[in-house]
Amino acid sequence: MICDVCRLREAEIYQPHTGRKLCRECFIQDIRDRVKQEAEKIGLSRARKILLAVSGGKDSFTLADTLASFMDHNRLIAMNIVEGIHGYNRAEQVQELKRFLNELGIELIETSFAEKEGATLDEMVNRSRATGLNVSACTFCGGFRRKIINQVARDVNADLVATGHNLDDEAQTIIINLIRGDLIRLIRFGDVPIKLSNRFVLRVKPLRKIYEWETTMYAYYKGYSFQEVECPYISQRPTLRAKVRDLLYMVEAVRPGSLLKLVEEFDKIAEDYRRMFVASIGEKELPTCKICGEPTSYGREICKNCELLIKIGLLKYDQKYLPIS
Repeated sequence: MICDVCRLREAEIYQPHTGRKLCRECFIQDIRDRVKQEAEKIGLSRARKILLAVSGGKDSFTLADTLASFMDHNRLIAMNIVEGIHGYNRAEQVQELKRFLNELGIELIETSFAEKEGATLDEMVNRSRATGLNVSACTFCGGFRRKIINQVARDVNADLVATGHNLDDEAQTIIINLIRGDLIRLIRFGDVPIKLSNRFVLRVKPLRKIYEWETTMYAYYKGYSFQEVECPYISQRPTLRAKVRDLLYMVEAVRPGSLLKLVEEFDKIAEDYRRMFVASIGEKELPTCKICGEPTSYGREICKNCELLIKIGLLKYDQKYLPIS
């Protein structure tokens, strides 16, 4: 079969959402073109410095490689966080990530939960179970990763943080927040983020219109040896996200392009609601946590991260001052 784009080379891959058969070169260029289009939309071209939050997986590779294909590498700086998950955070994967970023001319900052928070993710989860709190690993991981990324972004004076969230991630998040009835989180979510505090460095997602299977094939075609092991906490305790993921994949298999359509239509709807939300709060900034100084939700004196550390005994503070959540 001949590639539907160049009409010269043999097609190697089928793109269900477009119905096109593509050769390797045209597939790679298609991903880069779509990432560049999204990058221009979210303002990457205007940023002086962009922090890339990279884990070493296929999405991280695709994020860094596509951005480096059309941006000056001196404007990009990467960071990697070792969460401390037994059998998952592998030293050789970090070395592979460093080698690849070095070839692109991108500096890598390395840190960890243990260095920044004084405990690994495994230790947090174990303490949570021992105290009967039973908070999921994903709650700890997501909250502390966001906190550390934001701190490092401020330290390096980054204008934006770019994450490797792909289309699958975005579609899942929309459905999850609809199920939970979390309107505020839905409004703040989307292609154009809302800055509610000067201590926040805005996060953007250049891969949010790229399917996960596309980032996998992009990394494979470019010869990147990425980590294929899934986080053990997902299989130990399937989350709502895992269940929503399976449901969306069933829909996508029957009607290719459904995930992309979901995200695109959500962006259109959310734009008006975001304007209304910003108008309703005026210039009121988020309060800061009395303990760590990071932004927290309206009506809270202590952020969720510090609250969790106190409850599992990893941070000393009078529990009577804890917010009810």
